Amino acid sequence: MDFYEFKTYLEENCRAKKIFFSKMTTYIQKQVASPENKVYLNNSQIEGEVKRAWNTAVQNIYDKVKTKVKTRKTDAPIVKREKWITEMSELETLDNFTEELDNMEID
Repeated sequence: MDFYEFKTYLEENCRAKKIFFSKMTTYIQKQVASPENKVYLNNSQIEGEVKRAWNTAVQNIYDKVKTKVKTRKTDAPIVKREKWITEMSELETLDNFTEELDNMEID
């Protein structure tokens, strides 16, 4: 499973993206509104920062799972995908990621 397929699977099968975008958008908006802030971002720039942060978070999870999944070059794409999904299920990747985001407090 490549990164983009992993990201799509994650976004379609858990609510982590919604939680992340909500919390990170609020955080960045507070930072921009802060009197100590020297950088001013409009809404589309804030959205871009949130998307970049999301991609980084997903990349970190992908890298962790990738080290655990054992596939062969000769495996068919569907077999590789099933191995990834099985490993993510065993590691409770989606549940743990969503729970971490639920508990995340951004100050």
